[in-house]
Amino acid sequence: MIKYIFGLIIVLAIVLVAVTVGANNDQVITFNYIVAQSQFQLSTLVAILFGLGLILGWFITGFFYIKLKLKNIALNRQIKRQTLQINELTNSRDKVSQ
Repeated sequence: MIKYIFGLIIVLAIVLVAVTVGANNDQVITFNYIVAQSQFQLSTLVAILFGLGLILGWFITGFFYIKLKLKNIALNRQIKRQTLQINELTNSRDKVSQ
């Protein structure tokens, strides 16, 4: 629970810093991208790029989180299967020894 609160505080601090930095930059700049170019206020451009980076980071983190969850599920199934096999072998060994 504490790590989630700590993570939320860090994310809020980063957003606050990005908004503060962006709000102090009212200059109009020309932004060239692959297909065209546009003029943006620097604060708007900073906010857009920060948002895109945040979303991209969440997608990448989510992908690896889901990948680890699926691997964990597969390993738990393997443990259950091996436990059943061990129990069957020990039961059959005990029957033979009696």
